[in-house]
Amino acid sequence: MNVIVLGGGVIGVTTAHFLAEAGHEVTVIERREGPGLETSFANGGQISVSHAAPWSRPELPGQLIRWMGRPDAPFRMVPQPDPHMWRWGISFLRNCNAARFHTNAVRLQRLAAYSQKMLTQVRETTDIEFHHAARGILSVFRTDEAYEAAAEHADALRGEGVNKEVLNTQECLSREPALQYAAKPITGGIFSPLDECGDAHIFTQELAKHCARAAVTFRYNERIMSIDISGDTATSVTTDNDRLEADVIVVALGSESPLFTRPLGIPLPVYPVKGYSVTIPIEGRNNAPTMGIADEERKIVVARLGDKLRAAGTAELVGYDGRIDERRARSVLKPMLELFPNGGDAEQVTFWTGLRPMTPDGSPVIGPTRIRNLYLNAGHGSVGWTLACGSARLVSDMIGGEPSEIDPSEWALARYH
Repeated sequence: MNVIVLGGGVIGVTTAHFLAEAGHEVTVIERREGPGLETSFANGGQISVSHAAPWSRPELPGQLIRWMGRPDAPFRMVPQPDPHMWRWGISFLRNCNAARFHTNAVRLQRLAAYSQKMLTQVRETTDIEFHHAARGILSVFRTDEAYEAAAEHADALRGEGVNKEVLNTQECLSREPALQYAAKPITGGIFSPLDECGDAHIFTQELAKHCARAAVTFRYNERIMSIDISGDTATSVTTDNDRLEADVIVVALGSESPLFTRPLGIPLPVYPVKGYSVTIPIEGRNNAPTMGIADEERKIVVARLGDKLRAAGTAELVGYDGRIDERRARSVLKPMLELFPNGGDAEQVTFWTGLRPMTPDGSPVIGPTRIRNLYLNAGHGSVGWTLACGSARLVSDMIGGEPSEIDPSEWALARYH
C-alpha cells in the first residue's frame, strides 16, 4: 500500500521504518529541513522502560497547590483562552487517583517493554549509532517520605513483572560514584537495571538515512495544509507544494496532531506541555555520571550522551508557546549541577525547549479512526523516545492486518469516549 506518514520526528520516522519493512511504499512529510528537529531534538535521552509512568499521579493535585507562585516550580500553568486546554486539564485531574494511576502505569509498562524489544531489533538490523548505553537508570531521593513512597510503588510493580532494586545511600554511591560529590546528600534510590540512554535526535537522523536507502521518500520543508476526505475515507494530503494521494495516512505530528484531526470531527485529546533541557560539554571531566539519573523530587532526568551531559525537566501548560524562558531553563540546570557539581562545563550550557504531546492519562493514542484509512500515532508525552519503536510497530501491524504481540485496543481513541 501507499502510506503517507505525517511528521518526521522519532515517532514518524520509526513508523516509516516498520511500514517499509512490512513492504509498504512510504512517504514522510515534514515541515522542517530534516528529521527530529522539534520535540525529538534535545529530549532527556532516557529510554525509561521501567520508569514509564503517567504524570497524573494521586499526589499531583496537592503538589500543584504547593508549587503555585514558585518561579522554579516543576509544573506551571499559564491560563490560555483555549477551551481545549481546560477540557484537557479537567480530564487530566480526573486521572489523578490511585486506581486510574495504577491502570495507566501498567498499560504504559507493557508498551515500554515491547518498545524496548523493537528498539533492540532496530539496532541489530541497522547498526546505527546514537550514543546508546544500557547501564540502567537510578532514581534518587532526598527525603525519607519520597524514598519510602517510591519503594512501595516499586514493590507494587514487581507484581507486574517490573524489576526495580531499592537501594540505600551507600548502595547508590556504589552504583554511581559521581553522586558522592552531590551538594545535597541523597537518602536512597530505586535502580531500574533494564533502562537505557541514547540520543533520540541522532537516532532519528540515522534511522531516516537508513529508511531513505530502503526507498522511503522524505519530503522536507513541506507544510501540511489539510488531510483530504471523500465520504468516510482519507484520500490524500494537501501541502503548500502539492497534493499527494494515499491508500493510508498516519498522523504522527506530536502536539500538532489535534489541529489536523479536529476539522475531520476527530477530537484527539492531546495538548502540548512545554519542557526544557540543558546540555553541557563534559570535556574530559571525571565526575559526570555513567548511567541515567532521575531526580524524582526536582522532577529532572540526567543522561550522559557521548561527550555531553544533558538534563531535562519542568512542565508548563502555556499553549503552543515555544519560546525559551531562561529562568525556567536554569531551574533544570541548577539541580543537575547540585547532583554533579563537576559533571561538565556549565559556562557552555545550551538551552532548549520542546512541546510534549500529552494525553490526560499519559498513554499515546494509536490506531484507526472513524475515517477509513486514517490512523493515529500521537500523544506520547515525555516518553516518546521510550515508546517510539513499539508504537511504530503496533500501528504498522494494524495497517497491514497483522496480529500484534500486545493488545491494540488498549491504545484506541475509543477509551476517551
